[in-house]
Amino acid sequence: MTRTRPTKHSGRGGGTGAAAPSVSHPPQHRKGSRLAAAGLVAVTATGGLIGFASLASAGNPPTGPGNIEVFPERDMIAIEGYAAQAGQTATVTVTRAGQQVGTATGVVDATGFMEWNHEATPAPGGGFSGCFTDVTPDLQAGDDVSVRFSGSPLVDGMKVSSAEITDVTASTPAAGNNNSVTIKGTYGADVNLDRFAVEVVNPAMRDEGAIGERAIDWSPNAPVAGPGYTLTGTAANGQFSVTFGGMSQVDQQLVFDGQKVALSWMADATVVEAQLGLTLSEYGLVGGGVPGCAPGPDGAKPPVSDYSVVWNAENTAATVTWASATPVAGAAEVDGYSVVAVEQHTDPVTPKRQEGYQVGKDATQVVVDGLTAGSLYALQVRSIVDGELGAPFALAGTIAPPNEDGSGDTTAPALTVTPAFNGTTAVVSASRTLELSADEGVIYYTVDGTPVTTQPGGNVPSPTAKVYTAPVAITAANTAVNVAVIDAAGNATHQSGVVSPAPAAAAVPPTGVAIVGFTGAGPANNAGTISVGWNPVPDATEYQVRVYDQTIGTTGAALLTQYDTTAVGVTNATVTGLPKSAANHRYLVRVRAKTPAATTFGLVSAGAAPTAVVPGDTIGVVSARWRAGDELQIRGSGTNPGAIITAHRPNAAGGPGALLPYPAATVGALEAPDNTGPWEIVVDPAPAANPGDIILRSSEGHWVRVTVETR
Repeated sequence: MTRTRPTKHSGRGGGTGAAAPSVSHPPQHRKGSRLAAAGLVAVTATGGLIGFASLASAGNPPTGPGNIEVFPERDMIAIEGYAAQAGQTATVTVTRAGQQVGTATGVVDATGFMEWNHEATPAPGGGFSGCFTDVTPDLQAGDDVSVRFSGSPLVDGMKVSSAEITDVTASTPAAGNNNSVTIKGTYGADVNLDRFAVEVVNPAMRDEGAIGERAIDWSPNAPVAGPGYTLTGTAANGQFSVTFGGMSQVDQQLVFDGQKVALSWMADATVVEAQLGLTLSEYGLVGGGVPGCAPGPDGAKPPVSDYSVVWNAENTAATVTWASATPVAGAAEVDGYSVVAVEQHTDPVTPKRQEGYQVGKDATQVVVDGLTAGSLYALQVRSIVDGELGAPFALAGTIAPPNEDGSGDTTAPALTVTPAFNGTTAVVSASRTLELSADEGVIYYTVDGTPVTTQPGGNVPSPTAKVYTAPVAITAANTAVNVAVIDAAGNATHQSGVVSPAPAAAAVPPTGVAIVGFTGAGPANNAGTISVGWNPVPDATEYQVRVYDQTIGTTGAALLTQYDTTAVGVTNATVTGLPKSAANHRYLVRVRAKTPAATTFGLVSAGAAPTAVVPGDTIGVVSARWRAGDELQIRGSGTNPGAIITAHRPNAAGGPGALLPYPAATVGALEAPDNTGPWEIVVDPAPAANPGDIILRSSEGHWVRVTVETR
């Protein structure tokens, strides 16, 4: 797959305007309340340090370094930062009001990246990769997007934002620097204006005109103009308006030509520099499937199904029965069905007479009558959606008119049921499914006790009969099952029985327990968190994360029951309310499961348990910029007022090393809405060279690693 992006926001990745190996990001010119941290560390069970930049996130929104980014106008989804899941198959699911409307799979590349519906790539063996399955969903505000991985228990999710651009206008071009471009739009209650920005991206702005940047932006809390333009804007009561003014005619044209984007995100990262759960609403773009990918719901064809037919003795009427057709996810519902019998002959001049009916969406059977005895007819059953007829249904099983000599196929098909029925005595299915097979014909079944055919031992499927396509789930004890297989000549074989699912397995200790992130305890020393993921346990319906206090260098640990955290139906959880780890202490976590086989939890996870040292605070970096001959400026935020921030060189292990000769900073008073305090380090005059990668360390224990940007 070609590693390109629709746009490349914030100037990240160099000065050529070429696509970067990361999905678009909002601007960094924001108030010092954003937490964009990197380099979290924890102590392992053996006492070593691990960097959380190598672990995946788990949550909704993601907690980093993995992130989900949605482009609703182009119906595109991208994930990045999942290096720990490189080579695994990622499955993205889109749901709306609890109903699935789209799904896609793809292999995560070596950098932790995958995208869908941006560029279809021919796949080995045919077809395309990078596409949604069956239909490309029309991504809308409020949709839930989740991603899971084939080799990991972690599941991340986000909700698509409502912010969008609705109008772009420009003033009449005039001489001088009095030209402007105005961008307007709307947003809903889901949008936090501290995590919102409007951006214009045009690589030509870097080299032409006076702006000198490939991207310019506005955010409500920190509007900052740049060379070649002024900046004003408002955002209130669900509407925003931004004006880039004071421009020459050249710069006005460049801004007007650029891609306009409304960016909003669900959370600021505390592990890497990212906007978590990011929606990028691009003005003027059109959705649907890209070339090579499935169409959008508007382009989905009416669905198809199977049908069977029984002729009367005179060959003048046919009873046609079909299974209801299920529309493609997100597409329009079936309005009804067309059932016609078309007379067949070889005369190219004589019209072919047809008889039939159109019936409602709930119908599954109709008698086509008025046919001519001795004539040959082709039956066509089609679904109807918005007046459009679908493709003909496939033949499931028919009773054809007898041959002229009265002969015909009278051999009943062979039917195999696994596990085999035992009359009215219930048999137990170890797999909790029922598998059906036959040497020919179509298999029908019911699991609600209703007849499978319209007559006992008959060959016409009943209205409640379902066509067998995959093993049938058996979820309740003493499930009454009726099965029939009907071949093309109308011969039928029936079996009936009672099936119960195998009892739930006893809970076993979960495996693969891993800490995937944590945050500091905060100024009140009660806001620390540890996020944990693990592999699923067979039949488990509930899990409990248990936290222990352990002295580093020892094997014993004291259980802290007040932090027991329950997770239902998922394999990840976040423990909250933790205080800062005491000196020479760390937190140890284990997980236990519960299944329907018992009313209590089973044993906790065994082996070396993951551990973490929770710092007293969490700090983040908003910007780190060096300009030759001017100054080095590093701005950030922290959760604990009064914490002292110092700059260091990275050591060989990637942690804080030698202290740099820069002034220290102090975290200021907490500010809404993120409840963090700003800090700033300024070195004036600037060092002779850009220091590159540095580490900012808090006196409360947390540290982050950043790369200084050259301006």
